[in-house]
Amino acid sequence: MNWRMALALAFLTAVAFPTAAIPDLKPLVPITAVIVVIMLVLVRMFATSISDARLEAWVKLEIVELIAGVIIIAIILAYFVGSNGVTVLLTGQTDYIQVSQGILDKWINTYDAAFRLVIQSATRLRAAATYSPYTAIPIWFFSINYASSPLSGVAVMLVSLNMAAQALTNAVFLAEGMRILVAFFDVVMPSVLLPLSCVIRLIPYTRKLGNSLIAVCIGAMVFFPLSIILADMLNAKAGGLQITTPDLNALDANPWAMVAFEPLCESEAIRLILSLNDVGFAIVTCLPCLLIPFAGPACFATCFNLVRNVIYPIIMMVFQIASTALIAAWEGAYSGNGGAFADAVFDALRPFLASVNGMVLLSYFDFIFILLITITGARSVAAALGGEMYLAGIQRFI
Repeated sequence: MNWRMALALAFLTAVAFPTAAIPDLKPLVPITAVIVVIMLVLVRMFATSISDARLEAWVKLEIVELIAGVIIIAIILAYFVGSNGVTVLLTGQTDYIQVSQGILDKWINTYDAAFRLVIQSATRLRAAATYSPYTAIPIWFFSINYASSPLSGVAVMLVSLNMAAQALTNAVFLAEGMRILVAFFDVVMPSVLLPLSCVIRLIPYTRKLGNSLIAVCIGAMVFFPLSIILADMLNAKAGGLQITTPDLNALDANPWAMVAFEPLCESEAIRLILSLNDVGFAIVTCLPCLLIPFAGPACFATCFNLVRNVIYPIIMMVFQIASTALIAAWEGAYSGNGGAFADAVFDALRPFLASVNGMVLLSYFDFIFILLITITGARSVAAALGGEMYLAGIQRFI
């Protein structure tokens, strides 16, 4: 059975017999050491009985390696699992896991705040860019329709906001992923993977792989949170993750022509009356005339003809001329000032987008720096323990 089949069997066993609690494999380390000692004693007896000098030399060498392995494992379990003295020396923090998680939480909160500002800016800018007034002026048997979209050009800035949102999404995913890994390594490594690596280290035929796995565990437990703390220190030296808050009020088009008609648009009664045609408007207006005793029908007929043929057309014409005048005046105010609104939008968004770009770029540098520190530290420990510096055995094992 090769390593791939053994690993697949281990995964299937874990799936078939799940447990709510994470197992503690530390007791397997002394048990494995005792089994290896018994095996070496039996091999030594067999080598003596057949007078095999090479086998006896191999047993003596393995006994020395076993003693060295026990000492190494005792030091690792004492200083990296049973005590946080080494990690305090490296990180300067007593609870370095919680500190690293707090740093990642701080980064994520900063990214979320920037993402919220992107959404608010895009919402206001889209409202201005898509504002398109329309009105119709009836003139005898025909009418003049007027429509425009004077601020549609600022929609090009939405492309930059979309790119900023995508970049911030990537930064949030990276930070969230590292936060999950810190919590995962803190729970699994000391009780499961590190003892399992020590067991593999004690077995003579997998000693080199065990040293490499121990180095990987130390890199995940110590160097990974250490690199997060160091990255935050470097960020502080560089000014930290800072956001330049945009002037959201500068992104409002302030369409006072639309604001002037806002009461008419918000009132359901006025909207209903204005949506009626001449007949419906005349009927609703003249209904109280029917309450007049005896003369009610005649008054209703007179009122109906007057409202339908005179008053309603005048109201519609005055309303449409006034709305057209307001819209034309508002549009003229923006079209005649050399694109002041576009300049205001650019001036408001450029510093904000520049700060978002710098923050996202710094997050990528932090991720690369964290990977370099973690991988380099694991390789150095692997080489010091006698494992594989390039960790190629782990790749073959997987």
